[in-house]
Amino acid sequence: MPYPRIYPIHDHALTIEFSTLISEEVHRKVMQMKRVIEKNSFDGLVELVPAYTSLTVYFRPPASQIEVHAILQEQASNLKESDEEEVHRKIEIPVCYDPSLAVDLEIVMQSTGLDHDSIVRLHTENEFKVYMIGFMPGFAYMGTLPPALEIGRKKTPSLNIPSGSVAIAGKQTGIYPSTSPGGWNVIGRTPVRMFDPEQPPYSYLQAGDRVRFKAISLPDYESYL
Repeated sequence: MPYPRIYPIHDHALTIEFSTLISEEVHRKVMQMKRVIEKNSFDGLVELVPAYTSLTVYFRPPASQIEVHAILQEQASNLKESDEEEVHRKIEIPVCYDPSLAVDLEIVMQSTGLDHDSIVRLHTENEFKVYMIGFMPGFAYMGTLPPALEIGRKKTPSLNIPSGSVAIAGKQTGIYPSTSPGGWNVIGRTPVRMFDPEQPPYSYLQAGDRVRFKAISLPDYESYL
């Protein structure tokens, strides 16, 4: 199947898919396409939503699906490898890895064979790229975890994961922006608010951001609250 592939997900949204394989290279194309559309906007454009391997374009009248498809087809066909360095924010997020907040830490230790300090070290010494925001408002999918930290999702999801919980699953790490059910393994918690519906741009993290986690003590965590 040739890429990029453009297809509708409803009457007022088209998705541009660059691959089915997740990689830094593919995501660079996604973000490059986003920048191209932003620089060459069209009447009716509502929102651009990047994901791991695709970009979804939301629009409204006067733009029609046929017109937008033609615009995107032309832009995607002319998309070339850019010499322009991808602009991204570097963000440090404090995380408390105390067992009282890291409810799945014991499971992660048993599954990976790592002790507490090794888990914290591996999670804090690596820089993670935000690939997309999804699942719920403000939930950032970040990667890529070092192989030693990879662990599958829980067989039985937790029903009540606290807001700010930092978790891992597969090759990804993420932060629950609000209290919710979830199947990722919680290894810590941050006091930083990940989603604020009253404060644009609402989500603390955005696709393309580079994140490093900084370990803090339980008293330091509580002092943020």
